[in-house]
Amino acid sequence: MYNYLKRKFSYSHKSAGQRYFALKEIIRTLSTLLLICIVLLPFYVAILYAFKPVYEISANRLAFTQSPTLTNFYEVIFENKQFISGFKNTVLNTIPTVLILVVTTSMSSWVLARFNTRFYSLMYSIMTVGLLIPFQCYILPLYVNFFKLGLVSNNIGFIIARSGLQISISLVAVTGFVKTVPRELEEASSIDGCSRFATFWKIVFPLMTPINITQLVLNTVFVWNDYSTAIILLRSKESQTLTLAQITYFNENTTLLNHAFAFFILAMFPILVLYLSLQKYIVSGITAGAVKG
Repeated sequence: MYNYLKRKFSYSHKSAGQRYFALKEIIRTLSTLLLICIVLLPFYVAILYAFKPVYEISANRLAFTQSPTLTNFYEVIFENKQFISGFKNTVLNTIPTVLILVVTTSMSSWVLARFNTRFYSLMYSIMTVGLLIPFQCYILPLYVNFFKLGLVSNNIGFIIARSGLQISISLVAVTGFVKTVPRELEEASSIDGCSRFATFWKIVFPLMTPINITQLVLNTVFVWNDYSTAIILLRSKESQTLTLAQITYFNENTTLLNHAFAFFILAMFPILVLYLSLQKYIVSGITAGAVKG
């Protein structure tokens, strides 16, 4: 890195234009490195603390550990009952919510993208207006109504609420993608005798794979890491998700940073694997969904 910068600054023999572009490249490189450091710093701290013994925390908080250990992970998995319970609840909440969103937004987006009447334009506006309403505005009505329906502190209530809260942003992305799908394919299938139902599932839905994988991954991240909805609706310990179960390491008397960061890494790992394995579809899906037909 030093030699690279030295070569860039040694531009006495260069013209004014070359000096300008060399300086611009240096600034861009340093800005990129600074941004990378800012993004990676939380991961560095999390990994560092997760593998540190308890007695090394107070010695030097940001120094590498002299004796890395897996004890923190072992104690989180096998001694903290909230981790197993929270992991189970998170999986049971995330999978149905994501599947509901993929199916419902795919079908509704196709209808909204293909019919340009005033009625469907109004329906699209109503279904996407949720993006403009702050979450704090419907915290109380959400809890009161779900409490009356007996949907507090159970997975079904959380799934219904999270699906409803997430559908607006998914609908916008998927509708934009559907508008890029050629209508001629649907017309050809109709001529071949396919019903509207068969046309969607056999022709349109397979073409929506990039955007569906995109919303699958993004919605999984949102639901898996949800805290606001969970803390309102999941009141009992038995129903708490991973984001709520981690609070057990923070109280007024003690703060177990080693266990908390080990908990964080274990909770993050499944989502990180999912994101990295499907990231190429995410980029293509977001790019295609941003093109309006």
